[in-house]
Amino acid sequence: MTVRAFPRTRKEPQKRVLLIPVLLVFGGLFLTTIEVLRFFGIVLSLTGVLTMFLVGMVFADLWAASRRTKDIIKAREARGIEEPIDEDPFVDTLCDEDYKK
Repeated sequence: MTVRAFPRTRKEPQKRVLLIPVLLVFGGLFLTTIEVLRFFGIVLSLTGVLTMFLVGMVFADLWAASRRTKDIIKAREARGIEEPIDEDPFVDTLCDEDYKK
């Protein structure tokens, strides 16, 4: 059993996801200028601020995992160790074969 760093791909996470909270905040600020939609604008802006915090944390975690994966791959390539390729990484080891019969 091998332990792999998350994520499994070699691509870095895209930075487009960081625009979602910014769009929510500015969309909410725009709606606050309209008298009838002021409440919804405030709620949308507060949602944008909360998602800015949450998306930032998730993005930072994915970015750090991506960097760690790249460092592990570079270290293995420097040592000359090739990573074995699993055909099916999601093998159900808890399934009882006798139970199926």
